Formats: sequence, C-alpha cells, structure tokens
Amino acid sequence: MVIYFSGTGNSRYTAEIIAKEIGDDCVSLNKRMKEGDLSPLSSEKPFVLVAPVYAGRIPKIVEEHIEKTQFLGNNQIYFVFTCASTPWITYKYIEKEFLSGKALKSMGWNSVLMPQGWIAGSKIASREENDRILDEAEPRIRSIAAAIAKGSQLPEEKPGKSWMSTIANPMMYSMMIKDKKFYATDACIGCGTCAERCPENNITIENGKPVWHGTCTHCCACIAGCPKQAIEYGKSTIGQVRYYNKREA
Repeated sequence: MVIYFSGTGNSRYTAEIIAKEIGDDCVSLNKRMKEGDLSPLSSEKPFVLVAPVYAGRIPKIVEEHIEKTQFLGNNQIYFVFTCASTPWITYKYIEKEFLSGKALKSMGWNSVLMPQGWIAGSKIASREENDRILDEAEPRIRSIAAAIAKGSQLPEEKPGKSWMSTIANPMMYSMMIKDKKFYATDACIGCGTCAERCPENNITIENGKPVWHGTCTHCCACIAGCPKQAIEYGKSTIGQVRYYNKREA
C-alpha cells in the first residue's frame, strides 16, 4: 500500500507513479485527515510512505496522523521524500519518532527533487522550469518503484546537513507556520476549492470568502490550488507564479 500526503501535488504524483508501477493501492492521507479517519491501514505488500519535506522533516500533521494509526499485515515500510533541494536529516526523525513506536521494519529511504511549492516563504520558479524539474524527476521515481517492486532495500542516499531539521524546523513552526497572513482578494468567487483542499479543515467560506481559523501547516494547497489565483499571503506572494502539480501518473 502506498500512502501519501500532498499539498501542491508533488507527493501525490510521486505516490501514484509508484503505486502504478508496483501494482498496489494508493491512499491519500489528506482525505483520511479531512474525514478524521484513524482506522487501521492493512496491506499484504510492504507499505510505502510518500511525504514532502517541510523544513527538514515530514509535516507535523503527518507525524501525528501516523502515530495514531495502526499498521496491519506486512511489517515492511519504504520512505520516499519529495523536496526542493535536500531531505536534510528527515529520516533520522522518522527513525526516532515513528519506527521506534511501531513494529515496522524500514526498507530504506530515498528522496526525489521536485519544484518548490512553499509560496508563502520561497520564490516559485517559472512554469517552464517546474516542468523541466518534473520531467527529470520521473525516471528517478520509476527507479525507486523498481527497487520496491523487487522487494530490495532502497539504495543508501547521503542525507543533507542537520541544522534545518534540528534547529530551523522548531523555530519555523513556532514563528512562521501560521495562517494570519492569508487572505482572499476581490478575484475570489467563493467556489470553496481552498476549503475542499485543506487537509486540516481549517478554512470555511463565510460571506462568499474563505476564512482561516488558526490551524495551518503551510501545505499551500489553498493558495496554490485556487482556480482564480485569488489568495495571497501578505505581500510576499503578490505577482508570484502559482505552482500546483496536476500531472497524472
């Protein structure tokens, strides 16, 4: 079973390719989170967790959901991280906070370079550059899938430096990962796409406009996926290219 969390579509795309290549089910953690579904996950084949790297670790909401979820059947698990530059030492935290509490055997981890999706804090590349990055990522994803299909341990990959995971991550979550700067412009048509895509049910549509309620992981599904590009984050996103991966496996 391939399980994934995805804000702007990179991990979803990666997970769907892997699931298709290995002939296995693909399960959205976003959907489970929205529905409050903490039912056990059961698979005869090894589990594959695909998740983005947020400031040197997988998103906290993914950690929290996984901690509360029981895994049944096969006890092997693979980890695939999508990131814009490096996975930092994400896997060290997976070992410490995730594997230690579950009877699962790690089959290794690999990372896939993907376009930057965190428009709230980073410069988004041009559409042409993002398309190039996705084109280059696909063979990498299929290579990882081939190893998983064989039941092989994933090839060892050199992690990045530790400072982002150990120092910057806690600081960013306490100081920057908030939703107070999100707002909708007059271009908003009140379609509710942002609310539908929010994995934390943090957005409601009130008087025809989205309202954020203080629980946000900065997955950027709302701002990047708005069909009218009507959502901004303070002044930093004004005029920026929106990136949302709609490619199909």
